[in-house]
Amino acid sequence: MSSIREIASAGSPFASKLRTAITDRFLTLSPDEAKFAKRGFDPADPARQAALENIGEVFLYGYNAALGVDDPGGILPLIRALPAHRRGFAAEGAAMGFAVADALPFGKARLPDYLKAVEGRFAYLAHVGVGWAMARLPWRRRALLAELDPLLRWLAFDGMGFHDAYFYFPRVRAGWRRQGTGYSARAYDQGVGRALWFVSGGAVDRAVQLVADFPPQRQADLWSGLGLAMTYAGPIEADDIAAARNGSHGLVAYFAQGAAFACEAHAAGETPAHADRVARELTGQDALVLSTLVRDARARLPATDDAGIPRYETWRCNVAVAMAKLLEQRS
Repeated sequence: MSSIREIASAGSPFASKLRTAITDRFLTLSPDEAKFAKRGFDPADPARQAALENIGEVFLYGYNAALGVDDPGGILPLIRALPAHRRGFAAEGAAMGFAVADALPFGKARLPDYLKAVEGRFAYLAHVGVGWAMARLPWRRRALLAELDPLLRWLAFDGMGFHDAYFYFPRVRAGWRRQGTGYSARAYDQGVGRALWFVSGGAVDRAVQLVADFPPQRQADLWSGLGLAMTYAGPIEADDIAAARNGSHGLVAYFAQGAAFACEAHAAGETPAHADRVARELTGQDALVLSTLVRDARARLPATDDAGIPRYETWRCNVAVAMAKLLEQRS
């Protein structure tokens, strides 16, 4: 007798209907999951709260859309139909959707084809989105990691950290984290730092205090994540950048490294004004200069990990050093 997966691969109408029924009933997520009230976040400035909630809604749009798409390439027109500064969030959500749907025993795996389809445009965001799926499906973690780019795979742990801080912030704030050892724990904290921008409602003073509440040894990675989120997601003004820089104290290079990575993540599309604003306020250079800096640092990476240090961390450190020089020149 044929297996369920073989039946589905052969295009069985029954398997297709069963897959649709399961995704509709158990996997689809309501846009309300992005509401501050639903997440238990404190109310924030109305305009900033609306913008951050909209980002979550766009992510969930990409996620839900991917659940119902058989051809991964078919998701791209849906992403391109969105405003340019929101497309990355939908691409991130779609990666989670494909990774989650691939856990079903119906049809072929679609995540590998999706990763190829977005390579060079949304590769960073897609790897982060896979981390959300790893948080939801821990038994598939090894299989999902095997499908990722060896350099960018750490972004999946970043995505996992964001997921946990976004959905379970009281537990994370109390000290729980899904990854507690090795470099994956550091990448995880970078994702937690990104989530703090959402948890704080886009209020810099609140975000700075949240970082300070964590143990000192975790704060450099949290600042890196916060810098990335503020720059990639916004909304942000010049005063916010100054406040973050002052609040980061001796860790400002990590904050700036995250900002530079955000500029590179935006570079394949239209860079929003708030990302360029961060770049100029921090360094006096525009977002394109920072993006080029990040890209050049990646091109100079060694072929393999050095002394057990992941190439991804070497990349981040080299960018942090370069950003520290720009910050010094700016001050």
